[in-house]
Amino acid sequence: MKDLKNTDVCSILERVMLLCRDDGVRFTTTDRLDEIEKVLFGSAYQRVDREDLFRLYAKRPIEELKGPLLLVSSHVDCEANITKCFCEDIGGGLLKGTFDNAATNAAILSVMLDGDLPDNVVVSFTGDEERGSKGAEETVEYLRSKQLKIDLAVILDVTDMGWEEGADFTVENNFWRDDQGKRIIEKAKKLGERWRFVPEDTEDIPSYVPPEMVIHEEAEADESWDLDEMDVPCFSFCLPVNGNMHSNAGVLARKDSLAKYCSALKAILSE
Repeated sequence: MKDLKNTDVCSILERVMLLCRDDGVRFTTTDRLDEIEKVLFGSAYQRVDREDLFRLYAKRPIEELKGPLLLVSSHVDCEANITKCFCEDIGGGLLKGTFDNAATNAAILSVMLDGDLPDNVVVSFTGDEERGSKGAEETVEYLRSKQLKIDLAVILDVTDMGWEEGADFTVENNFWRDDQGKRIIEKAKKLGERWRFVPEDTEDIPSYVPPEMVIHEEAEADESWDLDEMDVPCFSFCLPVNGNMHSNAGVLARKDSLAKYCSALKAILSE
């Protein structure tokens, strides 16, 4: 077993390439969730003791959390067609594997282990995303039951947008408040990485998004669509991949983009 304190995202990715399934009510295969718990053992994060369609981690006990929260949601359920998870380095700076959604699971774990995120950042590994996003919905319901306000939710996922443009990350599904969106876009511009913006509505692109960064296609549905219906300001922060995400054949991801995605994610969550 690799060093539990190793924050290298590729090392973590290898560890979490395990199946995770649910029946829409509860998790039925928890291999990846169990490994995530092992990865975080001894870290600053503790798991909130729940057995629903999410696994929530925070730096402080839920009763001690104060003020508005920044929720990070990264789904762990595997699409039904994926029967075996894998990851391999095929050379040329490329990784190949079943990265939906292990890639962003590994990314947020790397950022969590790296430390320095504000205490108001909570992370939920959710189920049922491939069907109805019930895990994300249950996360919001649980936090609200504790009288905690979610100021913004950041939905992590892989995407087929931005690959041809060589993007290291995409900002999609802008269901945020404009003051939040302006800060996020300004941070993205300052990072100096390759990125693209994919709107939730191609007829309503915010004026503060540089036109040259816009992909004029409507972003795909993900957990953000459901959280928007629950009146939670949110957006999707995605890693571009190439291929059929719902296939055992796997997709391609750029190794340098995965590392830059982690750096950008940490910068945005710390903003």
